[in-house]
Amino acid sequence: MKTLTLTAALAMAASAATADEYSLQNAFPKGLAMLGPSADYFAALVSEGTGGAIAFTHYGSGELSPPAEIVDNVGAGAIDAGWSFAPYTAGKVPAVQLFGSIPFGPDAPKYISWLYEGGGLDIWQTAYEPFNVVPMPCGATLPEAGGWFTKEINSPEDFQGLRMRIGGIGGKVMAKLGASAQSLPAGEIYTSLETGRLDATEFSFPEIDKLLGFNKIVKNYYFPGWHQPAGLVELTINKDLWDGWSDGQKSVIENACRATTSKFLEVHAAAQPAILAEFEESGVSIKRFPDSVLQALRAATDDVMAEESAADPLFKQAYDSYTAFSDAYDAYQALNVND
Repeated sequence: MKTLTLTAALAMAASAATADEYSLQNAFPKGLAMLGPSADYFAALVSEGTGGAIAFTHYGSGELSPPAEIVDNVGAGAIDAGWSFAPYTAGKVPAVQLFGSIPFGPDAPKYISWLYEGGGLDIWQTAYEPFNVVPMPCGATLPEAGGWFTKEINSPEDFQGLRMRIGGIGGKVMAKLGASAQSLPAGEIYTSLETGRLDATEFSFPEIDKLLGFNKIVKNYYFPGWHQPAGLVELTINKDLWDGWSDGQKSVIENACRATTSKFLEVHAAAQPAILAEFEESGVSIKRFPDSVLQALRAATDDVMAEESAADPLFKQAYDSYTAFSDAYDAYQALNVND
């Protein structure tokens, strides 16, 4: 398969007329950096690689299915494929939280390596068998920011009573430190900060945070994104549909996902420094959490992971798999540290 430029891929996705079209429902707005254009790029690669036999029509957030119902609707055949974030299904399958992000966990290369070479993808597929869908990673995000805060965070005690938009495992960790963790969709965060309903929020990396305008109303921007050192975009495909495609077509889809992951990590890694400089010029204070705060967050994370593992055998299997892989991976990486 030849390599497409991003511009060419988007143009192909917009104009291709093919015999077999399939719906691809995004959980996020089509115009949101990385999460929208990457779906178009993926669709273009698949159309090209299959000679037009498989062409995905990309639908923006909510057009065919609410984000939290994408997996159900893909499995039922109401839509053909989903472009989402695995923790949106955590209420039904807690283990899938580990296939969206892992607090204090891997960066993107390590995450992908665990999935493909450490057995992670097999567990992810097992988790979704009852839903009649086939999942796979189809994009990875940069490390997120730790969040936007209306007041400075100087100690773990500053989380007490804090109303923060943060979901999933990260929200459970924050709750252990006394915060009120809330799960809000992207479209409600700005107004909630502006009106004082929220004291803090996390959402993504700087480029996406800028699009949502957080820098206009909140001036304390903290790092690192301990809750999401990397995030995975989840592609889900109706299993009956998947089983009907040839091995060659399946290979095109899998390789298109790998190419999409690589392409968008490159594009967005290069874009962040300029965004941070722009934030600073507008009066945003960019800083790291104090060591005492990170230590408290890590301890609370360990507690949450132990509780989740005790409550759900599949979560435990996934987390044990990741930690075993991580220990071996890190042992090699430590030999190559150039400090």
